[in-house]
Amino acid sequence: MRANGVPNFPDPRSAGASFAIPTGTSPAAPAFKAAQAKCQRLLAGGLPVPGLTTHPSAQTLAKLLKIARCMRRHGVSGFPDPTTAVPSTLGGLGEITDFDGAILVFPSTINLESPAYKQALTACGAPPLGLSH
Repeated sequence: MRANGVPNFPDPRSAGASFAIPTGTSPAAPAFKAAQAKCQRLLAGGLPVPGLTTHPSAQTLAKLLKIARCMRRHGVSGFPDPTTAVPSTLGGLGEITDFDGAILVFPSTINLESPAYKQALTACGAPPLGLSH
């Protein structure tokens, strides 16, 4: 992506296709779309882009909804419920990740690397949501 016109595109946070799209970077911009088209073959599931819809199993959605509620009970107030679509606008978002077909849209106010976030993940028996998968 960086070599194809998106100079501030980040490295993935860890194994998997989870990227934090930097503030000020628009996936709707012509340069972003062109770079994505050139790089699409390198990403198994592609980048989560506005308007993308997925078809996760009911079991996956139920599991992630249970985790989301637990995360909020453990102090991560902005933890998102799972959804099947990427929002049409990405302003204020910190990260969008696909977990077994379910989309999690994290606000920029959640620090996915903070000790409190990691403690809540452990307490909720959750995989590293937002960091990999």
